[in-house]
Amino acid sequence: MSSHSAVKLLERRPRKQTTAEKISYEGVKPTILIYNSDTVETPLYTAIKDIRAIRSDECLWIDVPVTQDKALLADISECFKIHSLVVEDIETTEQRTKLDVFEDAFFLVLKLIYPTRGTDETSIDQICFYMKKNILITFQQKPQAIFDAIKNRICQNRGRIRKSNIDNLFYSLFDTIVEQYVDVLDGVGIKIEALERNLMEKLSRDSLETIYELKREMLFYRSSIVPLKEIIIKLQKEEETQIIQEGTIIYLKDLYDHVVQVNDTIDAYREMLSSFIDFYMMLNSNAMNKVMKTLTIISTIFIPLTFIVGLYGMNFKNMPEIHWKYGYISVLIFMVTLTIIMLSWFKKKKWF
Repeated sequence: MSSHSAVKLLERRPRKQTTAEKISYEGVKPTILIYNSDTVETPLYTAIKDIRAIRSDECLWIDVPVTQDKALLADISECFKIHSLVVEDIETTEQRTKLDVFEDAFFLVLKLIYPTRGTDETSIDQICFYMKKNILITFQQKPQAIFDAIKNRICQNRGRIRKSNIDNLFYSLFDTIVEQYVDVLDGVGIKIEALERNLMEKLSRDSLETIYELKREMLFYRSSIVPLKEIIIKLQKEEETQIIQEGTIIYLKDLYDHVVQVNDTIDAYREMLSSFIDFYMMLNSNAMNKVMKTLTIISTIFIPLTFIVGLYGMNFKNMPEIHWKYGYISVLIFMVTLTIIMLSWFKKKKWF
């Protein structure tokens, strides 16, 4: 079937199947694209094993939107001779970013970091690539529309993908994921600017919690993205794999520059967040110093007043001031005058 229409997903045919033929993918509908420079097919197959053999000038892309269906993964691994250890890595949701190179294929695990629609939060997904000559299989942990634009470009024959080998499709998908990193970091930059303004306006524990939350995010982003530099360098080496063509290496070099830029941005944000913590502690210390200064001034004022009160609180009989008619009011006036003098002195010294 050849068309330039929207991508159709893999569905089961409404025909009666025998027990041996029956296969259940639990509603999982992988996208299948078979294309070359002239045509594109979006075939409907009952099972993965029914996918026809592709010609030497054709490319096959299978996009699996979820990896929870063991039957589907088993069929794919059997059909395309994928090692059982690779299948285990695909099923494991907490894989680290890595590249495994085999004799005629390679397996890549990436973390997809993308903004959650309608919120200012980010979500994490794991995407696996298994690529061999003219065949690319992508595995997502949960359905995403991130590759829809590329699927439409293939169907509408826009760009270089249809005119190139499968490695150009791999580069385009890889580049799309890196672009998501840039979008997420742009959002983080907006959060950091707002956080900086909040720190200047008021001191709040919520700001400190936000800082530490962003620092944890940056640490995760860094651990997920830093290995990409080594991975891209490894993909460019001819002795590592023959799948990446020489014409695609220049695009991988450009992708490497983007990854370096993303890493530099993450490092810059981490430094800014660390400086925010220092700034928060300084503001908190200054606020505490102001409190201590106020308490010190109050204590300093009351020290002589307490001395006077304690002096005339003694119960000696021979104290002439106690029996003086104006003794009480005179002591009060003296204490008020002393307080005013001390406050004036503190004001002159700019202690408050």
